[in-house]
Amino acid sequence: MEIPVDSWYDAIFQRHSHRKYSGETPNEDLTSRIERVCDEFRPFPGARAVLVKDSGKAVFKGAVGEFFYKVTETPYYIVFIGNMGFDNIHSVTGYTGEGIIMEATSLGLNTCWVGGFYRREEVLKQLDLQGNEQVLAITPIGYSKDDADRVGVSSKAYRRKSMDKLVRNGDINSKGWIRTALESVRVAPSAANRQPWRFSIREDSILISTNNNEGEFGVSKKLDCGIAMLHLELGARKAGVKGHWDFLSDPDVAEYKIS
Repeated sequence: MEIPVDSWYDAIFQRHSHRKYSGETPNEDLTSRIERVCDEFRPFPGARAVLVKDSGKAVFKGAVGEFFYKVTETPYYIVFIGNMGFDNIHSVTGYTGEGIIMEATSLGLNTCWVGGFYRREEVLKQLDLQGNEQVLAITPIGYSKDDADRVGVSSKAYRRKSMDKLVRNGDINSKGWIRTALESVRVAPSAANRQPWRFSIREDSILISTNNNEGEFGVSKKLDCGIAMLHLELGARKAGVKGHWDFLSDPDVAEYKIS
């Protein structure tokens, strides 16, 4: 499917992580639209998503520590699946999953990336995985109980790194599309809000790398960087610049090059 740039770009700044839900089930039309984007948004081979029409009470076991909060009363959840036989699978699953989350946000639904602290064995009971497929993350989907539930609101869990800490080299102000693209990434979600992405600005491209100083938290940094990839692309395309992704080797992840 073609990316709906305008609505997904707007969703970047509307999205917040929510873990407490009202229990209200989305209507049939909204549910069908989420199922459709799960089926049709598969921009890279090996990654897919499945909407599970189940409350997930047996799936979400809550969590511990500063950054995690128990998921409650979600009517459905979405599973993000990667075939481990494909290259760059964590990155492309992050990219794919964030696209589905952007669509959900644009439809007025709430979500929250969950890469750990859930019962994988319960998720597997709801799925028919093929070959080398693995569940890499999930998200609850529904209506937030209230805005006060937003994960990290008024806390350091929601703070974002300054641009000078994210850009390793290059001038963010060298071209207008570059600033728009990188500002779109600053609000992207990541495990424990670690923001493991770093950027190198080149003449007609932006390279994403991982930062080895950030903790793992049981979730691949490349999955987080895949989320960042989508945000970066949406910002660039909103600024009128269309490009393509070239995948790279560690510690680099991918480079967005103007077409």
